[in-house]
Amino acid sequence: MQDQDHTPDQDEDDVIVGYLIQRETAEGDVSFWEPRNEWQEDPNEGKLYESEDEANADAKSLQDGDDATITVEIVFEADEDEDWGDEEEDHKA
Repeated sequence: MQDQDHTPDQDEDDVIVGYLIQRETAEGDVSFWEPRNEWQEDPNEGKLYESEDEANADAKSLQDGDDATITVEIVFEADEDEDWGDEEEDHKA
């Protein structure tokens, strides 16, 4: 039986620091929810939720009447050894 919560890129030692609400439009534009300033392009300016349930509840209410795809994304503690340049190359297709 496979663990459905485990992704291939996720290590057993990864620490979850919170959750972000992400909005992606049909054009591929991505933004992050911040209640006081609404949708922000920089994930560092989005609200970091401590509770997945709270993030899911807000995401559900934000999805009502919005044509974009709104999801809750897990934020892991940054690894000092991680090469952020590899992620940028993976998205170029």
